[in-house]
Amino acid sequence: MTRFVVLTALIALSILGSGRAQAEASRQVIGDWVVTCTLPASGHKSCMMTQTLASEKLGKTVSVFTIGRDQAGKLKASIRVPVGVSLPDGVIVGIENGDRFKVPYSACHRIGRFAPFDLTEPLLGKIRKATKISAVAQSVSQRPLALNFSVRGFPAAYEQYVKESR
Repeated sequence: MTRFVVLTALIALSILGSGRAQAEASRQVIGDWVVTCTLPASGHKSCMMTQTLASEKLGKTVSVFTIGRDQAGKLKASIRVPVGVSLPDGVIVGIENGDRFKVPYSACHRIGRFAPFDLTEPLLGKIRKATKISAVAQSVSQRPLALNFSVRGFPAAYEQYVKESR
């Protein structure tokens, strides 16, 4: 029995390893943004751009802002916030003291809560002109968790993302 388990584990690892070896990946840091693309063995290229906020004190990720396309090809943004936020309140997103909008959470996972929203051309235009993107989530104890994402390098990173996504 032990021999079967070990053999099964070795086969699984070899399959996973070969899949990773066949995938090509690229990563570019542009300003405060990271553009990452992968080309899995299936041949369908997938790209996204991200900015991660980490706590030096806690030594872990607090939030991630991600831009990418959904399976239908629609441009989306998503903000991941930590576990322990109030679900009914969603996330309030603001672009440089402009209009704020509420984004409900669509998924909860052990690594955080995810709040995706459509990234429209008008919204992209506002982000390009801004210096920060703010997001505020409420903790379950009703304390605000204020997150500020930098827009430094955003226009060039987005341009690279579009170029790489083709």
